[in-house]
Amino acid sequence: MDRRGYGTAELLVALFLLSVIAAAAIPRFTDLGKAMRLDAEAGRLAAELIQYREMIMTRQPPHQDFSGVSSEVEPEFDLSSKGYRIMKTKMEALSPIHKFPDGMTVSWSGGKKGKVSFLMTGNAQPMTIYLSLGKEVRHVIIDRVGRVRVSITPPD
Repeated sequence: MDRRGYGTAELLVALFLLSVIAAAAIPRFTDLGKAMRLDAEAGRLAAELIQYREMIMTRQPPHQDFSGVSSEVEPEFDLSSKGYRIMKTKMEALSPIHKFPDGMTVSWSGGKKGKVSFLMTGNAQPMTIYLSLGKEVRHVIIDRVGRVRVSITPPD
């Protein structure tokens, strides 16, 4: 018997197998997208914190301006569950607020509530900022000597 092509049963079995594979793979791709968004957001927050630390460390002696900031006024890194920005004073911002994406939750441990501070030496009050999106979590860790890093695992 000379047979060319595949029958209906073979095509249905192949289609069924492909749908099972796709059903298993699609949730992993959506989790991968969330992980990538979370990595990008944690990296951006860490970069802003590093820039803020450098701004504090390079401030001029008293009574001189540094990019519009008098050294008598200590700028603050204001962090909330909705976003963050660098404040010149309680009412005046040095940077626009950066809002976290919808669905992302933010919390922190250590430091003052929502305030990140560095000394002119670069040292800092240790703090961990937790960013989560679904099941994915990233930790932005500030240690005692002022290093800022992003980690998948929580600090010791």
